Parts: sequence; C-alpha cells; structure tokens
Amino acid sequence: MTRRWRAIVLLLALLFPACAVHGLNFRQDKRLTIITPKDRAKVRLPVTIQWTLYDFRITGPDSEDRRDAGYFGVYVDRAPQPPGETQVSLVKDDPPCRRQPSSCETADYLNQANIFAVTTTTFTIDQLPAPPTNAVKRRELHEMTIVFLNGRGERIGESAYRLQFEVDRSGTL
Repeated sequence: MTRRWRAIVLLLALLFPACAVHGLNFRQDKRLTIITPKDRAKVRLPVTIQWTLYDFRITGPDSEDRRDAGYFGVYVDRAPQPPGETQVSLVKDDPPCRRQPSSCETADYLNQANIFAVTTTTFTIDQLPAPPTNAVKRRELHEMTIVFLNGRGERIGESAYRLQFEVDRSGTL
C-alpha cells in the first residue's frame, strides 16, 4: 500500500465512528395497538379513539424517568416532539411563550395547539376545525398520533402510533 492510501484508510477509520447512529430504535414497538376506529375509517364527531397496552404501566405525571411507565402524548394533525423532549418544546417558539414561557405550560394552552396529555387508553375528539365553506368539496382527512411519555413528561424513544381518519360532516355514513 502506498503512503497516500494508508492516509486515506486512516482518515476514513477516524471519521466513520463519528458518523455512528446512537439512540435509535430499529425494532418495531408493539406495546400499543389502536383498536377503534380502524385506520382510514370514515367517522362522525365526536369520535373516540381506543387502544390497548402491553408492557407499559399508566402512572401519569410522577417525576419518574422510566421507559415502562408514564402516560401518553396525543397529537391531532401535528407531529409529536422529539425523543427526550416535553410537549412544551413544541410551542416554546410561539410568540406568547417567548414573552412568558410559563403561560404555555398549561394544559389549556397545549390543548388549543392540539397537544394532549392522556392517562387513559381512550381519547375523544369532540370537534375539529371545519373546512372553509367556499372550499372545494374534498375528503376531510385527519391524523392522530400517540407517543409514550415518562413521568416527567418527556417522550420515551421514537415509537409513534398513528391513526388516519376521514370526518363525515354530512350526517350520514
């Protein structure tokens, strides 16, 4: 091997460990199964989403940092926070939150942003914004995402459970 090739091999050997991926979960997490409604179902409001659990204990907020206990983050038509972050991290750049951060830590503020903390295995969506009256008639699709939160309110891992549904406002299904 020439001196030049040795230098390239050495350089690559030093760089590859820096590109390693840490903390990602590449196996399917089957601790939660959404039971109703079925994915892509046509529903009327209010709609109740129900799920079952395996190997996770619902404790609610309790200041504990455990991977097998806590509660749920539910997000309607928006993405959840990154792993290790709290729900408040999703709104921290909202103008009112920059002026007074504590005002955005309330359940009311988060709920207005379609961010919910849930301690049961059901969640009811009572209302969603109606499409504009002058809009072309299209299917009204929505998405709900559930993630695990530890007792401190931080997202546990990367697992996310999604449900898409279509809202029928015509009064008939």
